[in-house]
Amino acid sequence: MGRAEVRRASRHGARRAAAPGGIRRFFTLRKLLGAFFGLCLLAMGGLIVLYVLVPVPSANAQAEMQSNVYKYSDGTILTRTGEINREIVGLEQIPKDVQRTFVAAENKSFYQDSGVDIKGTTRGLINTLSGKGKQGGSTITQQYVKNYYLN
Repeated sequence: MGRAEVRRASRHGARRAAAPGGIRRFFTLRKLLGAFFGLCLLAMGGLIVLYVLVPVPSANAQAEMQSNVYKYSDGTILTRTGEINREIVGLEQIPKDVQRTFVAAENKSFYQDSGVDIKGTTRGLINTLSGKGKQGGSTITQQYVKNYYLN
């Protein structure tokens, strides 16, 4: 047997020893990572489809109700009528001190959070499921959505 044949035989033996046998060839790292990323892409696609298919509910009628305001020609109020004594105003018409007081009383982390408090939402879910009563949103944004869309 010559050197070339020995070299070929050793390469052939090395290939045979490196090739995984049995069930290990089905669970290689590349296949597992591919399956994981494929499932992630499938889940993201499912969430996108759900987002597109679920319609935004119409607003609660009471959330949009306000009273009729009758004013004199100089802008002073003559009278208000209606069941609810409320007038929808823009944020620029509310004084900064009132805005800051509301934020301090309702949601101290308003300027840092993204509108959803995971810890507060989990606490409310646990209390609701354990029968301690329903709890509302824990941030100003969640309270607004709850009052605007739900009864």
